[in-house]
Amino acid sequence: MELRKRKGNHTEVLADSMFYWLSVLVTAGAAMAVFLVSAGLVSSTWSNVIGLTICGAVSWTVYFLHQRYVLPDTDSRHPSAFLGIALLLFLCLYNPLEFTGIWNVFLIYPLYLSFFHEKWLLFTWGTISGLVYLLSVVAGMEQHALMDVFAHVTLAMGSVICAWLGFFSLSKWVGGAKREADIKKREYVMSLLNELVPVVERKTHTSSREIEQMGRLIKRLLQEFPEETVSDWEINLLSLLHYVSRIKWPDYLFEKEGKLTTYEYQLIQEHCYMGTELFKDDPSYQRVITALRHHHERYDGTGYPAQLKEKEIPLLAQALGIVECFIAMTAVRAYRGPFTVEEAYEQICLMAGTAYDEQIVQAFTRTVQIQASKRVPDVPPMVG
Repeated sequence: MELRKRKGNHTEVLADSMFYWLSVLVTAGAAMAVFLVSAGLVSSTWSNVIGLTICGAVSWTVYFLHQRYVLPDTDSRHPSAFLGIALLLFLCLYNPLEFTGIWNVFLIYPLYLSFFHEKWLLFTWGTISGLVYLLSVVAGMEQHALMDVFAHVTLAMGSVICAWLGFFSLSKWVGGAKREADIKKREYVMSLLNELVPVVERKTHTSSREIEQMGRLIKRLLQEFPEETVSDWEINLLSLLHYVSRIKWPDYLFEKEGKLTTYEYQLIQEHCYMGTELFKDDPSYQRVITALRHHHERYDGTGYPAQLKEKEIPLLAQALGIVECFIAMTAVRAYRGPFTVEEAYEQICLMAGTAYDEQIVQAFTRTVQIQASKRVPDVPPMVG
């Protein structure tokens, strides 16, 4: 039971629980049979009891093998579903106490599978379970009237319908619960990062207004790329996370005018990994994590941390990089005055094809509505 308590994945808990509780039920049945036969309360023979004991031993063996070799080695639940079918088939075929309705367990199995919330798992093994049940009915047709067979088929169809109704109901509930949990988690993360903003302002001598400005410019820039679907919350989080990531830098670096040492350059690069440190491998935040990690990559492959080049650099990362550069140049720093908007834009144009994709620079032209530099081909004049 240790695995079931330790693991957070509900499918692992379900898979592990099925074999555990099935083993417990068979073992309890064997213990009860021993007591009843010993007390002379039933007419079953000791061979029946031994058979039920063997079923319990097989069930526990499958449970431990499943826990030891299947759960740790695969994220797929298909091996677990297969073992479940195999174990139930063994118990039904052996059937030491000759229960008449034992094959009905294959009507319950699809209902159990629906709780895994995996469509193909339910379709594959639910279908196999239904076929096993129908085969058991066909095998005993000489003992059944036509109406009995019809009743069995109806039960099988009802089991399938109930399983799929359960699946879709669970999908709707899980989807709503997940969305609500994601929203609450995002709100918590944003709140946590916002608590650090005043600290970063004092540390870096910069204004937190850069967060809003960065978010606004990135949104306008991405409008030039309608195929890139990025949510507003992702951009807002990315802008806030980028600002707060400066908290990782030593204070003196914000006033240093000379060239960075190799060690200082490595320290600067560490802020790119703050998203990974906060969110790990959470798929909901992958675009934010990736954009922050690679926003200092250069189009010619000389950036950091992975030396990506050209189309290898995600669009959101390129957007963050060019907007960060523009804001940094037009903002006041302790060691220099601000560039004018036109001067900053001219510098960005000079980096087209080396630091930035020319398409990104062209889109940035339309975003900030500045007269384009001749250094960037096919860039339209001021819009508006």
